[in-house]
Amino acid sequence: MKMREVDDAALQRSRIFVDTPAALSEGGDVAQGLASGAIARSDVVADLAALVSGALGRGMAEEITLFKSLGAAIEDLAAATWVWNKAGMA
Repeated sequence: MKMREVDDAALQRSRIFVDTPAALSEGGDVAQGLASGAIARSDVVADLAALVSGALGRGMAEEITLFKSLGAAIEDLAAATWVWNKAGMA
């Protein structure tokens, strides 16, 4: 949880999404922002499951979108499956 790629100011300017709820406590950027009070849980708009189920993502072009991914294996599998199918290997 100690590593960060963005600071609190960037979190505060962003529309925040996470891959899994675990990112709230394990993902350095978001977890540290929550712990310091720089952002609130309500600032995290949705997780990946909600997004693919129809939750509103980016609302306008001017928004800064931050997606914090812990690197869940299911994401790797989904990407590999998409590439495999796109290449006509299925």
